[in-house]
Amino acid sequence: MNASQAELYEALRRASAAEARRNLALQLLAKTNSRQYLDACLLTLRSERVIATLNESHRSPLREKCLGYFADDKRDKAGLLREGLTWLLVHIEDPADADIYQLGVETYHLQPVDDVAQNLRAVALAGLAPIDPPLACLYATRFLGERYTSVFNCEPAMTAIDVLVASDQRLPIYQFLLRGGVEMAQSARGELTGKALESLGENFPIPPYESLIEQYKAIDQPTATMGIINCIIERRIEALYDRLEDLILSTRDRDLRRYGLVMMAAARADELGERLLRMAKFARPEDAPLFMEAVELCHLPERDKAQESLQRRAGSR
Repeated sequence: MNASQAELYEALRRASAAEARRNLALQLLAKTNSRQYLDACLLTLRSERVIATLNESHRSPLREKCLGYFADDKRDKAGLLREGLTWLLVHIEDPADADIYQLGVETYHLQPVDDVAQNLRAVALAGLAPIDPPLACLYATRFLGERYTSVFNCEPAMTAIDVLVASDQRLPIYQFLLRGGVEMAQSARGELTGKALESLGENFPIPPYESLIEQYKAIDQPTATMGIINCIIERRIEALYDRLEDLILSTRDRDLRRYGLVMMAAARADELGERLLRMAKFARPEDAPLFMEAVELCHLPERDKAQESLQRRAGSR
């Protein structure tokens, strides 16, 4: 006799072996439209132990359920169920699921005016990228700077940058920084702008990057500026070290100044370390504690003398 939904749910709750939990979750998923049971199935299937056992033989119930919600999206208005199901299919990595990813990247839900399907589009874009890179790059370009970018995690634009970088398509990222990055940074989405500033690539020309630095220095938005700091330090762009110093010393945000100084020290690069120690000599008394924290991490032997000087300056405040 076939088990009822309630019986399958209870069995799922009691099961401990990963394969048993997987099989019960898939059986229950195929049968139920109860949100309680659906959430339990998705939570089980996404757990680390269970998802490691998923393969192509488990696609059918996931596809069927996902396509059902795309066909009748009123049963999944926020797209959360489709997001979870699509995420599992992306993990399985079967190119035959491209139809679902295509549906996903085209899905928007305005409730009442804000879109709530950003994560679904992000997951679908991640699934589409290895199957059809040119098409994925087209959607990524559309998503980058799109009005309906989440203020919580900046999706799907964050995934869009990953897709464009993976295909070495950085011109759309540059265009975004020129035309939409400032607006994003000033509307609680500076993380996105920062990631874009960090993603232009090692061969991006210095003069246009200097222009971007001036553009974003003017708004002094910390999470955006962090992208510039990371780019210059991680890639050791010596031609921009003067710009780096200027950014760190001119910002009005103390946390950003601390971040930049610590990153200079943590890089353990001689020229950056020497610049940090030189900056420390002229540090304002109110900035002495920030420099002390960074100089403590510096690898150069001159750091001890610099620390003593900073301590005296901090004590004189």
